[in-house]
Amino acid sequence: MLKKWPIGEIITIAAIVIVILLTLRLASDNKKLSVDNGKLSEQIKDIGQKNEGLANSIDGLVEQIGVMNKIVATEARRRAAAEMKAQKLQEEVKDALKGNACAVEYIPANAVIGVRKAADSARGHKGKKSADTRKSTD
Repeated sequence: MLKKWPIGEIITIAAIVIVILLTLRLASDNKKLSVDNGKLSEQIKDIGQKNEGLANSIDGLVEQIGVMNKIVATEARRRAAAEMKAQKLQEEVKDALKGNACAVEYIPANAVIGVRKAADSARGHKGKKSADTRKSTD
């Protein structure tokens, strides 16, 4: 015949079985988490390397922009100096021609175009369009 188990022993055995099953489940979960942790660590390492590469690229770009800014600043200073020279020369020409009656005389557009064409022809620039040098009525 079957032996009757007291209820306390059944509960104790059931509790032990449950603890063993939970321990196995925790061990399995721990193993999965360890694998996932390893994968994530590798991904973090890869992202760190890519981030380092991007930082180096950005540093290079910043350096190149600095060089370009220096070039632009130099060119701006050069152009400003050239503009000042041109204005000074223009003022000198105006001062030199102040008392000259021919300097304020209106020259017809056709005459200017004809003289320009003759000058271009003499220089060998036939067929090139000359700039319009008519006086403005400002």
